[in-house]
Amino acid sequence: MANKTGVESQLCDFARRVQLAPDSSIPLYYQLYRALQRFMADHVMQLEDRFPGEEAIASCFGVSRPTASKAIQEFVNQGQLIRGRGRGTFIKKQPTLELTLLNDSLSLVNQIQPITRLKTKILTQECTFATPEVARNLELQTPNQSIVYLRRLRLVDGCPVMICDSYLPENMFPSLAEQPLVRGSLYATLEKLYDCSVKKSDRSIEVAEVMEKDIATFLGIPVFSPIFVLKGRSYTEGDVVIESIVSYIREGVSFKNTVT
Repeated sequence: MANKTGVESQLCDFARRVQLAPDSSIPLYYQLYRALQRFMADHVMQLEDRFPGEEAIASCFGVSRPTASKAIQEFVNQGQLIRGRGRGTFIKKQPTLELTLLNDSLSLVNQIQPITRLKTKILTQECTFATPEVARNLELQTPNQSIVYLRRLRLVDGCPVMICDSYLPENMFPSLAEQPLVRGSLYATLEKLYDCSVKKSDRSIEVAEVMEKDIATFLGIPVFSPIFVLKGRSYTEGDVVIESIVSYIREGVSFKNTVT
């Protein structure tokens, strides 16, 4: 490949350190897509930077142009790249979300500014029975106690960024499964309708790959894509557990932790 650009030279240097596995059960184009994701992150490519073309990618990684084209199309499908006829492929601006792990407001809704950027879609709101894991997290006496299960999809500027699963004891919040959320906030609903304020929350976060097809579909990403999984519990007065939470967060979300 003659007359390589600076980005293409960097890509070829990166490709020499990457080993694709043609015999893997993971399609080759998707392995290439994941490798290019890492290249984009490591080289801090900016909005409107020109992305290497199919020929350059195919040459650097030793794959066919159709494979390179399919990998690029995956970025286009995810809204990360934009193709211009006769112009090439460019980095596209992505909606981002910054979350503060420690702040005075424990509600996600109150963290987003301006608030109009965030929209919440209720996917599930029902009474069900606690699994052993949920019962343990909520410190219930028996694993089959009735609980309220709430699944919400968070969108920023129309882009899905997070699925939030909340589990709450039904005996503490009767009829919650039928209540519309106050201002789209679970915590505002608990405070206004049940006189219950969240006083403390603990959270842990880990990097994982999404395995569940429904979660991948709601987030608009392929199965096995990298995600953040945020787990934790919320407490009211006297350290009484009132919520167990699991959130699935797609790439593009950053976390900030401020200690004073």
